[in-house]
Amino acid sequence: MLRTMISDTPFEQRWVLQGRLCGQWADDLKEQWQRSRSTREGRRCVVDLEDVISVGEKGERVLLEMVAEGAVFHTRRLYMKHLLESLHKQPR
Repeated sequence: MLRTMISDTPFEQRWVLQGRLCGQWADDLKEQWQRSRSTREGRRCVVDLEDVISVGEKGERVLLEMVAEGAVFHTRRLYMKHLLESLHKQPR
């Protein structure tokens, strides 16, 4: 299961993800991300991954799409830091 909370301020859209980012939950996140494109309107997008416990292949593709569109990720967990570093190194 993946829980997604989105909050908006005039300068930022903040996403907080909790749970497992895989399978259908990754598909749901991708759909939600794509629907929200027009609402971001140039604002900075911050994605908090602190409480994501696992990421599957579909989840990695969604995160890669978010990276390509300028999302900034926050996490202190070593697993997620390593995953994000590998995503940033992938060609876009």
